[in-house]
Amino acid sequence: MTRIFGCLTERHDPLTVAIAAAICLAAALAAALLPQAGNQARDRARRQARGRAGLGGAWVRPALAGATLGGGAWSTHFLALLAYDSGLPTTYDPGSTVLSALVASLGGAAGFLIWSRAAAGAWLRPLGGAVAGLSVAAMHYLGMAALQLPGRVTHEPWLAAVSVLLAAGLAALALDVLRPDVLRPNLLRPGAALARRLGAAGLLLLSVVSLHFTGMGAVEVWPDPLAAAAGAGMPRPLLAAIVVTGTAGVLAAGLAVLAIEARLGAAAEMAEAERLRHLADAAFEALAVVDEAGRITDSSSRLGALTGLPREAMLGAEFTALLREEDRAHAWEMPQVVLASGVPVELHRRAMETGGGPRTVVALRDLRERLESESRIRHLAHHDTLTGLGNRAQMMQRLEEERSRADRTGAAFALLYLDLDRFKPVNDVHGHAAGDRLLQQVADRLRDSVRPTDLCARLGGDEFVVIQSAAGLPEAAQGLAERLAARLSEPFDLGDAEASISSSIGIALYPTDAGSSGELLRAADVALYRVKEGGRGSFAFFQAEMDRDLRRRRALEREVRLAPARGQLSLAWQPQAETGTGEITGFEVLLRWNHPERGSVPPDVFIPVAEASGAIIPIGHWVLRAACEEAASWPRPLRVAVNVSALQVQQPDFPAQVARVLEETGLDAGRLELEITETLLISDTERALGTLRALKELGLRLSLDDFGTGYSSLGTLRAFPFDKLKIDRSFVRHMTEDGPSGGMVHAILGLSRAMELPVVAEGVETEAQRALLGAALCEEVQGYLIGRPQPIEAFDELVGRGPATAQVVDRGAA
Repeated sequence: MTRIFGCLTERHDPLTVAIAAAICLAAALAAALLPQAGNQARDRARRQARGRAGLGGAWVRPALAGATLGGGAWSTHFLALLAYDSGLPTTYDPGSTVLSALVASLGGAAGFLIWSRAAAGAWLRPLGGAVAGLSVAAMHYLGMAALQLPGRVTHEPWLAAVSVLLAAGLAALALDVLRPDVLRPNLLRPGAALARRLGAAGLLLLSVVSLHFTGMGAVEVWPDPLAAAAGAGMPRPLLAAIVVTGTAGVLAAGLAVLAIEARLGAAAEMAEAERLRHLADAAFEALAVVDEAGRITDSSSRLGALTGLPREAMLGAEFTALLREEDRAHAWEMPQVVLASGVPVELHRRAMETGGGPRTVVALRDLRERLESESRIRHLAHHDTLTGLGNRAQMMQRLEEERSRADRTGAAFALLYLDLDRFKPVNDVHGHAAGDRLLQQVADRLRDSVRPTDLCARLGGDEFVVIQSAAGLPEAAQGLAERLAARLSEPFDLGDAEASISSSIGIALYPTDAGSSGELLRAADVALYRVKEGGRGSFAFFQAEMDRDLRRRRALEREVRLAPARGQLSLAWQPQAETGTGEITGFEVLLRWNHPERGSVPPDVFIPVAEASGAIIPIGHWVLRAACEEAASWPRPLRVAVNVSALQVQQPDFPAQVARVLEETGLDAGRLELEITETLLISDTERALGTLRALKELGLRLSLDDFGTGYSSLGTLRAFPFDKLKIDRSFVRHMTEDGPSGGMVHAILGLSRAMELPVVAEGVETEAQRALLGAALCEEVQGYLIGRPQPIEAFDELVGRGPATAQVVDRGAA
């Protein structure tokens, strides 16, 4: 009895054994590499190539891998047998030999096909491996059955069972390791995928080798001289030739498939790379692919546009070499860097796995446009869009900085608050475009008049501020105010015309006049207000009493605005009469304010305040409605004269308001007389003329109040549709004395007769004044001589509500 395994070192040919081992290793590696799935682009290329070459569908690779494993195992088995010299004449049964090759190849193919369907269940992976391993074991024992020699061949049962279990178990473990999903390089690190393939190849090698040597260890040969070789078997040289030829064919087929796969894969990868490069070039960001060493392996054309370098010059170069020197050391930690070309970029990084190993895709976003936009936004946030000067936000920020510096160093500073005088007429007459041009020239002159350390700002409209850093205050502030006033008084070129304005300037000093930025700004505003009250065109330093006066005035503004709603306003009525007969022709309405704490507030106190604050508009509307309601209730159709402010008349819908009041109160328009001051005639002549004409179309009468005290010319007077002139009381009061007043009255009366306009003289208090006016042909008079302003109830008889109707005023009672 002879154990073949025991003769391994004694009767086996080492070269043949080495060849068998090499064949087994090659078959195991081919079986592990052939069924890899690749990426989608590579699969598309392979499918297209297979369609052209007739290589079949997705089952070809796993089937070929299994057949390669089976064929390699068959070759390994029979080469190992051929390497053994038992000293006995040996042949091989052709049928069993061929059958063993078919079982190994077909069984291996079946096992790998089962493995390839693992998506239906993970258990199919080890099952396919077990099928492949059992087919190789069947091949082994069929091959042993093909052995023909003079003797008997038996097997140790338990070793034979162990060999089958080793073959099936190691093959099952190998295909479980060789999962289809780990063969996709884009889903797993390439190094890990290769390690799994090599591990699977090693397990397949162990499966075949352990089967062979454990199975061979179970064989016992019992020589029997009386036994002869059965039939005409294949001699050892022929079998060797068949094994070598078959092995070469199988391995050649596998190598051919691998070569085709490699070529198709390379072509697919190139096509995919080209496609990705086109996609990258279409992106807004520049893209660079960087390897683990920080070198650029690929880039988009956009990167070349940002760096100014051709793609060929960047490939293989360090990515940080594209950056300016100061950013290179910390480039991977910085979200924003600057390229060596000077372009600021934002970096976005993302790791990815490729067939060539781990890569980092770097997206570079050009920040020039965004930074320019942010710069513009910051500029707009702190600058006036029209003039380019600082705005209120920048002014307040600078005030805080100057205040902090003054508190720290004791270096005081000044704030100059400027308002342009006569700017509104320029805007109204020449248009807003000309007004904007004037404001821009004002800004230029302010810049030219201050030092670089000072700040000029526009707060809005025609209001400006200059912050003057410490420079010998207050003398420096006064000198600057004088320079600004002189520069702003020079004519401005509006293109088609010239305009001359002046400026009012209020000055406040820190810390002398205020303890905070807000208080300093208010102090300068108070000083500016005092300049405006004093006639404009000058400057003034803040003084404490200015603030007290302004506070009183602001309180008065608030209270007069609320007076109508609180029922504090009332009307006084002063009669007007014919000069010669004394017959009452109508009344002038006079406004009275009875304050619960201030008492009776004089009209010359609260009317200017109401006009300055705009409160005169709702107050005037209240007066007009109340007067019309009252007059509409009189039995006698006497006229009612109502003073209206220039601000009221300038309201676009003022004629409509008057029409609505007349309609709602029921007063005949012919009984209403509106008294207009000359101020209206110079503020906006064209618009004022249109408004007065619209009022005349309602049927009411217009009277020019306080004639002779304003600025109207004869041409202007002739252009406007007035029905009457009123001589101011200042002329009437002194007309009986020697002086120019009497001559002025006669001149006005002569002018009125020439223009066919009747005249009402105000302030008539004596018979002498009435007589002189009568002799000068003045039609109507008004004053204490005719009657004092009183509530309408005092004139019930005059308006027809008393027991008798008075036609002529009782001068003695007046």
